[in-house]
Amino acid sequence: MKLCRVVGAVWGGKEAGSLGGRKLLAVRPVAVARGTSPADIEADGERPELQGGIIVALDQLGAGIGEYVLVAHGSRVRDLTLGPGVPTKDVVVAIVDSAHLELDLLCDGGGAA
Repeated sequence: MKLCRVVGAVWGGKEAGSLGGRKLLAVRPVAVARGTSPADIEADGERPELQGGIIVALDQLGAGIGEYVLVAHGSRVRDLTLGPGVPTKDVVVAIVDSAHLELDLLCDGGGAA
């Protein structure tokens, strides 16, 4: 799973029928800054940096632009949450109110990998 921030919505004039009009969101993973531990991410708080490219994920939970979400990837996640006939492997599985990260555990040499 990836902790991401919703940066936009995606619409199309035509879509695969198996999408069934479901909502698509553009999300970007949250960057973890080294050298600052711990880090707190809150829905109403200061915005952390984003990293990587945009991921388009299917959302059935009603997340909005600016919110943090957990995005899971894989056919098993898709099958369990949306059904095997849906043509995506990126699914919003939670809307995040807050997260606490112990960054020392994520950095090289700072604990278990």
